[in-house]
Amino acid sequence: MKLSNLANVLRAAGLTVVETPGWATRGYANQDLTEVRGILWHHTATASARSMSAGAPTLQMTINGRSDLAGPLCNITFGRDGTVYLVAAGVANHAGAGSAPGIPTDMGNHYLIGIEMESSGVAPWDWTADQIRVAPHLGAALERAYLSSLPEAQRLQLGHKEYSSQGKIDPAGWPGDMDGLRASINAVLNGSAAIAPQSTTTKPATGGLTVADINSISAQLKDIQDKLAPINTSKGAVSLRQFIADGTRAAQSAAGTLAAQVALAKNSGLTAEQITAAVKAGLADGTVTVDVNVNGGK
Repeated sequence: MKLSNLANVLRAAGLTVVETPGWATRGYANQDLTEVRGILWHHTATASARSMSAGAPTLQMTINGRSDLAGPLCNITFGRDGTVYLVAAGVANHAGAGSAPGIPTDMGNHYLIGIEMESSGVAPWDWTADQIRVAPHLGAALERAYLSSLPEAQRLQLGHKEYSSQGKIDPAGWPGDMDGLRASINAVLNGSAAIAPQSTTTKPATGGLTVADINSISAQLKDIQDKLAPINTSKGAVSLRQFIADGTRAAQSAAGTLAAQVALAKNSGLTAEQITAAVKAGLADGTVTVDVNVNGGK
């Protein structure tokens, strides 16, 4: 079988999914899974992951493989911000030698969905808050979709180290180890987990602005700057004074709107009505001043 509906399954659970080109037809030696009997969790052991809060530095390797092991190396690569990258719908080279209840010896690739979670795999452990929050939702979504026909005791959620006969240690340092991960997956399945799976990287921090907010404001300020700069016409350059004198106040309006957005986002204590009145008054006599003082970020 191929995990052909994997993207839909995970999106339906609220996860952020990236479909890598060719994932739906990819499988080691063009092989399909025999049957899904469990999930096998790994870490990538990628040193550069430690300094990253987003992205998947090992993604291309998990797709293409290494010099000593042909790809794909997993079915799913789990990014630093909880993004799920789909790598292969068929067999992936991830399990290696080992065994588990209901899994033929050394045949884990054919029965276990492999998840490579981006992490250095060494202490001090570097799992991100997004990974810890989202992983249970990923595990629960896969269990609902592919393991629900099995008796509950046979629905495997295993660490590579629990399956391997080669001394594997992954996923190392997960809070509560694999028992902790299984408990958090069960909490989602039982409806007692209150944490939503969406990534916090797209949400404003309480009482401040996110990096996305700052980037948006910067882009709007650049647009205002471009509008206020002298522009070229068939008659030559037009000065700012002439530009405004001709009746174009779009840039001033944009500046006023932006000032209001920033004031609201920074919890200035003013109501929307007070901010709107102040902006209108400023626009009336052309004295709007925008003072953006953004501290902090994500």
